[in-house]
Amino acid sequence: MGDIRDDYVKGARENRKGNHTRKWVVWGAAACACLILGGALLLHPPRGDAPNPDRVQIASPILEVESVEEMERTLDFPVPVLDKAVDAYIVLVIDGYPESARIQYADQTTFNMKYGSGDISGIYGGTLEKEEEIGGVTVSLCRYEEIRYATWEKDGFTYSLSGGEGLEEDVASLIP
Repeated sequence: MGDIRDDYVKGARENRKGNHTRKWVVWGAAACACLILGGALLLHPPRGDAPNPDRVQIASPILEVESVEEMERTLDFPVPVLDKAVDAYIVLVIDGYPESARIQYADQTTFNMKYGSGDISGIYGGTLEKEEEIGGVTVSLCRYEEIRYATWEKDGFTYSLSGGEGLEEDVASLIP
């Protein structure tokens, strides 16, 4: 044993210290990885095969109100009405914001109104029968099977009215 050179002994000691420090680094990194994975699993547990309906709460986008006055307060814009019996006043809420008005009349006529442009009739695949100027506004009069409907835009709003006979007269009474 006395024949071992001092530089070998010194090197062995330094090497041993390096291995000891390296083990702590490896174990520390493994512990951190376990903590991160465990936290991820706690925050986002694995999903089972069946959804849990208790965790799903989706608000209805349809808000039925009692009157046109309540509809106007909810929407913060005036809504024209026909002189007919009403079945329902409906406000459509999108992303928590009241966006459009729908009035369903007892005679099956339906009126829609919202900010913006485009066809909001909800009737797709109809054909344009004619365009007519009513009250200074160009109105598209369309048909889809037995349903007649009209769409128009005025003052930053888009409108639609679906109904049967007297559609043009009803549109004229809605355009101020």
